[in-house]
Amino acid sequence: MGSKKENIIECFIDKAILAVAGIAAIVILFMYVVGNPNATGYAGRKYGPKEIDITINKNAQRLQEQLDSEPNTANQYKMQKPHYLSLRANPFQQVIETEIKFPLPGYPYVAASAGERVYRIPSLPMIDKPAVAVVRMAAFVPTEELSISTPYESARTKLEDMDIVTIESAIDVKSLYDSFREAFAGRSLHKEWRMEQYAKPVFAKVELQKRIQQPDGDWSDWIEVPRTNICHIKKNLQLPQEASEYGIEIALVQFARPEFCNEILQPPVYRNAIPAEAWISPSFYNEREKILAKQREEARRLEIEAERAKRLMERSQPGRTPATTRPSVRGGPEVADEAGTSRTVPGPAVRTPASTRRPTRDTTPAADSQMRQLSEDAKFEAVKLTAETDIADMKRLVFWAHDDTTKPGEKYQYRIRIGLLNPIAGRGWVGQDQQSLNDQIVLWSDFTELGEVIEIPRRLVFFATNIREVKKSTGVDRTVEVMAAKYILGNWASWSFSVKNGEEIGQVVETIGDSRLNQMGIVSDTIDFSTGAVMVDVQKVTEWIGTGFLRPREYAELLYSRDGKTIEKVAIRERFWPAEVVKTYKEISEALAAPPITLLNWSQAASWSGGRQ
Repeated sequence: MGSKKENIIECFIDKAILAVAGIAAIVILFMYVVGNPNATGYAGRKYGPKEIDITINKNAQRLQEQLDSEPNTANQYKMQKPHYLSLRANPFQQVIETEIKFPLPGYPYVAASAGERVYRIPSLPMIDKPAVAVVRMAAFVPTEELSISTPYESARTKLEDMDIVTIESAIDVKSLYDSFREAFAGRSLHKEWRMEQYAKPVFAKVELQKRIQQPDGDWSDWIEVPRTNICHIKKNLQLPQEASEYGIEIALVQFARPEFCNEILQPPVYRNAIPAEAWISPSFYNEREKILAKQREEARRLEIEAERAKRLMERSQPGRTPATTRPSVRGGPEVADEAGTSRTVPGPAVRTPASTRRPTRDTTPAADSQMRQLSEDAKFEAVKLTAETDIADMKRLVFWAHDDTTKPGEKYQYRIRIGLLNPIAGRGWVGQDQQSLNDQIVLWSDFTELGEVIEIPRRLVFFATNIREVKKSTGVDRTVEVMAAKYILGNWASWSFSVKNGEEIGQVVETIGDSRLNQMGIVSDTIDFSTGAVMVDVQKVTEWIGTGFLRPREYAELLYSRDGKTIEKVAIRERFWPAEVVKTYKEISEALAAPPITLLNWSQAASWSGGRQ
């Protein structure tokens, strides 16, 4: 019986399958079990989920320990700027031994080099509380750019309405000068370091800033007020852009000149075509206004008393001739008494223009007492700077700044400060605690405290004086009588308008042949009384008034809008107006009833130019 030959593949197929399955199992074991497929690589190392958590916790603990530990101050950065500036001043100090004493006759030995100097920059004293004044002018405004060759006095001008705001303050001169002398030429310094040219302060700028109240009541950011348009040396008063020795030295010489110093500290004002008292700075101006107001009030009181005495005399003696009044050279009316003899009722003191001569300063107690008795104009003359003034001889320096960019109806708040040139700016001659002042060109005082809110009067106002109502089939037709008044170059002009719903309040009117306007110097044939407000409607208002017993009061209000979004309102008829509106209305009415103001020409205009005219 013969044997069957077996196939070799069939004999070993099961073993091959087992081998392949084993290899696959080993690969899967290493790839998905031993090799950890969820691990991630970081910084050359793989971390599994558990290792990641452990590592994060350890790092967090170490970080917390570092945060809780004391700071390491061993490796603090040390500024190299002083060393660099020292090398610039003397690049050979590390190469050449500067302490070697050579017997060179005629050349004194200098113990310290310029790079080793250290000065203590003084701080400025506090400046006084500000005084503020607003002066309404018919100003001569330049129509061309001013310069040293074209000053205000020789420039072409035109008349414009202007409300100029002036902020005034003062600084203690003695304290300021003593601190600068001690800092740069004091006895505590090395003799070689004392610099007399730096011991006298040089004023760099009086900075005036303002902020504007927004319609919602919030305030804008502070903005710097530029110099007035009549400053003819604006370009010359620009400060150096960099704290370089060359630029600072030039500025120290230029800003110390009297004409530059006076322009910085006490800038002049515009010439005013309205006949008025000569301009004086705010603190004196406000006091003078109080005195003039008291004089006007006293004059009014005397007029009332004289009129009352006249009426009593007429009632007591019906058959006698009524008492007559006639002008008196003393300023008060002359009143005839019962015997027919005239007597003068005391009138207000007549104010004469202030003398243009500068009074001599005297610091004795008797002189101070006499100074208090002087007029405000004379006191102002005593603080004005001239080309001959030596500020070092003054006790207090009064300085101010103007704002000629105001707009009618806006509200402002101001602050002011004064700055002096830093004579060692950019030199590296300051200590470590004053390094922030090394590159500061101007040394500033603190700002003054905030003053009162200044509201610029409007030049165009209107008053709802009456209302007419006509009943129609379609409803009630309401017409509001409005008086619009416009301030033009020192005078008020007015016009009455009848306004209905949807109509603008005020418009351009023709003034041809108006004798009053001709007397006012208005050569235009038209005046624009447009207020920009549109009448929206009229509403009835009922309010309860009284103190003990309340009673209703009904009146009408005019509703109007300037922007089409916000509705404003004003009461109709004078007896329903607020007190401040009534006051404004009466002042304008009195001005309209009085003869118009005749404007002055350039040569007659009241002006003060700081002793430089």
